[in-house]
Amino acid sequence: MDYIFIAIGSAVLIYIMFFWSSRMHEIADNAKWVPVLDPENVTFLPESRPLVSVVVPAHNEQDLIKICLESILDQDYMNLELICVDDRSADRTPEIVTKIFNGRSNCKLVTIKERLVGWTGKCHALHEGVKHSSGEWLAFLDADSSLQKTALRQCVSEALHRNINLVTLSPQFILKTFWEKALLPTFAAMAAILFPLSKVNDPRSSVATANGMFLVISRMAYEKIGGHCNVKDLAVEDIGIGKRVKAAGLGILFANGQNLLRTRMYSGFHQILDGWTRILCAAMNYRLSTVLKYLTMHVLVSLPVFVLATLLYSQPAMDLSPTFWFFLPLACLIQMIVASNLFFDQLGLPRKFSVYVALGNLMLIWIFAVMVKKIICRDALQWRGTTYQYTRYQPKYLDPSNLEQQQSYISPKSVRSVNQPEPF
Repeated sequence: MDYIFIAIGSAVLIYIMFFWSSRMHEIADNAKWVPVLDPENVTFLPESRPLVSVVVPAHNEQDLIKICLESILDQDYMNLELICVDDRSADRTPEIVTKIFNGRSNCKLVTIKERLVGWTGKCHALHEGVKHSSGEWLAFLDADSSLQKTALRQCVSEALHRNINLVTLSPQFILKTFWEKALLPTFAAMAAILFPLSKVNDPRSSVATANGMFLVISRMAYEKIGGHCNVKDLAVEDIGIGKRVKAAGLGILFANGQNLLRTRMYSGFHQILDGWTRILCAAMNYRLSTVLKYLTMHVLVSLPVFVLATLLYSQPAMDLSPTFWFFLPLACLIQMIVASNLFFDQLGLPRKFSVYVALGNLMLIWIFAVMVKKIICRDALQWRGTTYQYTRYQPKYLDPSNLEQQQSYISPKSVRSVNQPEPF
């Protein structure tokens, strides 16, 4: 019986070591291949800078919209227009926006009274905002996010210098409440496991995504992939856009934007869980097999399983090797501590928050369990007070296998050849 216990315990501990070794490898790859955009970086811009249209969708954002819009108006990139789309707000959002825009010729407030059937609210708002834009480049920024003053200049410069058509950033998370500190970094790490940024930046890899909090895309690329029409009913329209840009060979850069982009995604416990359930479920394309795979993975690396595996392993291991029995569980513990600290460094967060990783992982397991229930029961997507009954739990076109659908949206005047970028 002792041999069975030591076999089970050591197998689980070895798997945990493998898991954290993989995370450390991803962290090292990101450090090597994902550029950190710094406000002081030298920029490469033509004398006549292209017009950038910044589109901000806003739905009941009275507490955040002022900070967001003022961060755009404070940009040192002078050739820009700002379009805020008031998406059926029932609070003071339009009043605040009108006051900020008063007297500014480069600012427009677009008002939406009804959401188009078949569209998510955000996709519809951005689609309407683009209709009122004139820029050669489009920038989409969430209302709960804000930009450092050089952000637009840095992103446009990177796009032009690398000859690519989409630049998106990972943010610095603003964490104030206990649950934000305990959960958001672990959930963000899960997103990084699904879409390793080093592979997103490699044109030879099929892995692609984008961060809808903030992205800059050329109008040519936006039109070529069909804009938001092709992702209108996706809960993760940003992933859909990133996949289409890369599938079309238009070039994408996912950079570390902790110095340029700040966001406070969610604040309350239930808001965090609901938001990330929506994000991760859609990011896994509503595939039950994928969700079960990651559920099993995170159960095996959870703190209770680590403790149980160590107990099963320790007594028989001590009998077999009194001197060296503790090396395996100690190695697991060290890897978990080092990897979580390195990840927090990449996010630009204090390392002390890494003590919450074990709790975050347990809540991630809960989210996976909820996702299993939602997929099996085919629950409709509910988000920000809207129920999307038409949303499929096996949506098509999230992973474009061909460009037939996109081709129907191509404007012949807007297409130009784009060189395939080298790995960064």
